Amino acid sequence: MSQFNKKVNPITLRSKKWIVNSLIELMEKKPYNQITLKEIAENVDLARQTIYRNFSTKEAILEYHVDGLYNEFIRIISAKKEITLNDLLITYFEYWYKNKEFLKKLIDDNVYSILLDLHLKYLNSMATNEELKKLTFVSENSYFNHFTAGGLWFVLKRWIEDDAQKTPKEMTDIILNFYHIKGLNTESTEEK
Repeated sequence: MSQFNKKVNPITLRSKKWIVNSLIELMEKKPYNQITLKEIAENVDLARQTIYRNFSTKEAILEYHVDGLYNEFIRIISAKKEITLNDLLITYFEYWYKNKEFLKKLIDDNVYSILLDLHLKYLNSMATNEELKKLTFVSENSYFNHFTAGGLWFVLKRWIEDDAQKTPKEMTDIILNFYHIKGLNTESTEEK
């Protein structure tokens, strides 16, 4: 599932990194829908064939980058010895806070929806990860995972639209209180 588990030619990886960086750089200057593959190639001084060899569309470039962000997040939470749902959500909001300018650009350019399918993909992968399987919101039930992915996706979107004014802890409390599970899967004993 992970793009990082496959053995890839270092030159290919470098080219992909340059292409992704070129797209992100261009997105800072103009709307996503006005960017062409030709511009991406010219911006990084690569032949268009190099882009087409690695990506069929600019959407594929964006998906590759976002996929890398999700893989990084999974590595962060997988590295924790123990993780509660509370810890996971705080880590989730802290992680996306570090990437908030990129997310804001996706929202502003009306391409934020790319995250929804990837949210679901990684939530499903967490359901098969033995370390993360015990978390309350991770399930092998696809309806539950669709519901959770959609909820997290919209909450993240709203938080970024509000310029991430609430802290990751406040966002975690909002989600846990919404589901009435603040004490579930945490070290705390009771909640009134």
